[in-house]
Amino acid sequence: MKIPLSWLSEYVELPATVEELSDLLTFSGIEVEAVETTGGAPAGVVAAKVLTCVPHPDSDHLHVCEVDAGTGTPATVVCGAPNVEAGGTYPFAPLGTVLPGDFKIEKRKVRGIESFGMLCAADELGLSKDHSGLMVLDGAIAAGTPLSDIVGAPETVLEVEITPNRGDELSLIGVAREISALRGVPVRYPAIDYPVGEENIASAAHVAVEVDAADCPRYTARLLRGVKPGPSPEWMRRRLEAAGVRAISNVVDITNYVLLECGQPLHAFDFDRLAGGGIRVRRAKEGESLVTLDGVERKLTPEMITICDEEKPLAVAGIMGGEESGINDATSSVLLEAATFSPSRVRATGKALGLSSESSYRYVRGVTPDTVDFGARRAMHLFCALAGATACDGVLDAYPAPQEPLLVRCRREKLETLLGIETTTDEMARIFSALGLETAEKTGDAVVVRVPLFRTDLTREADLIEEFIRIYGLGRLPEVPPAARLVPGADDRPYTAKQRLQRLLAGAGLTEAMNYSFTAPALLDRFGSDAARRVQLCDPLSAEQSVLRDSLLPQLVENLGTNVFRQVPEAALFETGRVFFLDKDGTPSEEDRLAVALLGAVGATGTAKYRAVSEEQMFAWIRGLWETVAKTLKLRGAQLRAAERPCVQARRGLDIVVEGKKIGHLGLLKKSLAAEWRIRQAVGVLEVSLAPLLAAGGKGKRPVPPPAYPSVRRDVALVVPAKTKHEDVLKAARKAAPKELEKIELFDVFRGKALGEGKKSLAYAFTYRAADRTLTDEETNAFQEKINTALVSALGAEIRKG
Repeated sequence: MKIPLSWLSEYVELPATVEELSDLLTFSGIEVEAVETTGGAPAGVVAAKVLTCVPHPDSDHLHVCEVDAGTGTPATVVCGAPNVEAGGTYPFAPLGTVLPGDFKIEKRKVRGIESFGMLCAADELGLSKDHSGLMVLDGAIAAGTPLSDIVGAPETVLEVEITPNRGDELSLIGVAREISALRGVPVRYPAIDYPVGEENIASAAHVAVEVDAADCPRYTARLLRGVKPGPSPEWMRRRLEAAGVRAISNVVDITNYVLLECGQPLHAFDFDRLAGGGIRVRRAKEGESLVTLDGVERKLTPEMITICDEEKPLAVAGIMGGEESGINDATSSVLLEAATFSPSRVRATGKALGLSSESSYRYVRGVTPDTVDFGARRAMHLFCALAGATACDGVLDAYPAPQEPLLVRCRREKLETLLGIETTTDEMARIFSALGLETAEKTGDAVVVRVPLFRTDLTREADLIEEFIRIYGLGRLPEVPPAARLVPGADDRPYTAKQRLQRLLAGAGLTEAMNYSFTAPALLDRFGSDAARRVQLCDPLSAEQSVLRDSLLPQLVENLGTNVFRQVPEAALFETGRVFFLDKDGTPSEEDRLAVALLGAVGATGTAKYRAVSEEQMFAWIRGLWETVAKTLKLRGAQLRAAERPCVQARRGLDIVVEGKKIGHLGLLKKSLAAEWRIRQAVGVLEVSLAPLLAAGGKGKRPVPPPAYPSVRRDVALVVPAKTKHEDVLKAARKAAPKELEKIELFDVFRGKALGEGKKSLAYAFTYRAADRTLTDEETNAFQEKINTALVSALGAEIRKG
């Protein structure tokens, strides 16, 4: 929001400097994002009267003008503005004047006629962005009057960011109230009185609100007769343009002026164009449409609230009016709307129509019923003063459920405990009063305040304490040295285990990803998620963030897809995060998990990185990564069992089981699923519950001295039935293994016609080491022979020779 300081100073006394004001607002929660200077006429520009204006003989749009700039000698000027005419008064830049952009005015020949200066539009002078024509000045201004005397000094404008919960600050009066509380100075409210005529609005117009009070809590209408549309006074035009709003006409400008000043959106209807002489607030009918003021036809739906006459829609409630009932030069009677609408309804309608406005921006953040009457009265005052209007007596006010101020109690002890200060209830009441919170009750222990309706952000004790410290001053809080508190019996082993896990994965070359907990139902559907067990958000920001994730893998695979789209063919990602789901009884629950997604030659080195990755390689990598994690965190009793998952390829998935309970799964991502992100390579995926890992890893790790004696390796190739699993081999081998067996590694899988139908070859490396001696070949061969015999007996394996 842009705030011209000369305008703001009408309502409250400002600090001496812009820097002081910026610091004051920023530390109170209104962030000042920019300070700029606008307006102020360039030196040398004066008011000039056009004495004559004739068409250029060699152009269909240029005019040749004789201009009186107060020098006694008229100047010839060639002008292309559409609104130039004899008798008009406009800004004139004589020869030698330098306009914004370092544009120097020099004598020049335009299609054969010399031009000795320039008649200027507002944007050429840096006064606004309006380039629709020359800037029109009051005809009573004497020729030669410096423009700086007419438009005044340059304007300082603050651009501020208002937080979404403070809709009451989206106006100059709202910001003035904040400054008043911070500085202890009064607010000067603008005049809202206006004279009324003999006609009563009830005899000429009517209002019917046909929607729930929740959708339209309050709707008011006032009627003005004898309105004279025309240009707004220069002071109003300058203020609007400094605030970033283009001046149009007095009728439109007054509604925009009150919007910026009071924060109350208004809409002016041409009363004579309303069928039936009244307003109906209703839902749109199926098939209805409306051409809005921006010239676009909008298709309406029954979920949208519309403002209608007795025949047709006139406006989309809270967003924008329609062309047909808009104000024009022939308008003489104006029906002025001031209302409040449901923020969620306005937000949904605006999103559906792809339409937003200054009004909808405020309605979405909350316009309360108490601002309706004040804003409407302020506009009526300006209509009578600036548009020659006569106000009809009375107001049509549909307010079925008047709201009462909320009473909130703030305890002194609670405030002192949270802030670390000592205060009194008298001081609390004084600060609350400065914020516009009336004291309803005060004791030595607590203050009960009556919260005005426009402060929708104040609903509980903590809110009042926050407001208290804003005004009291954060800088006055006592300095407390940082201190760590020891908690007897606290167990930090799961925390250290998680750190160890993250360091392990990062050390293995994986990159940590962090995704939002909010996601799209469609993304979860692709991975076979149970929609009935999802946690739905009550008021989502968008359909793409309408549920809480029940798995980490969908977003992690989506991250891989983003990498592929950006031509990054290799990625190894992991995430430790929380997932959410409904228990069998419908109670929301949550769980911390680890997920991994591998793409490309992440496990290869050297020239092998340039070869295509087979499914067997990727499966071995993701499985090997899990086994490394389980071993490092000393997770005992973990088993891998073949299982089918909706997102995993058939026969390429394993469940991770600990003590008979499934804690996760790993495997290769289904090809059809990977193809949705144009991934053509094998993708390894893993997701597992963190709790068992952290419980095991939190038990600590005893230091183990490096081995003193060398290891001995024996390689064995087994021909086994194709259905034999790696886990079966490990189980049979370990059953027959001596204590000297250190590890077993699968390093090759082969299938071919030479082996016979239904056979495959598995090649293993067996590593032996003794803690007290160097093993001899005879000992090692005996160990291996015993294991080979067990494999042949248990699996029907054939030991390949040579």
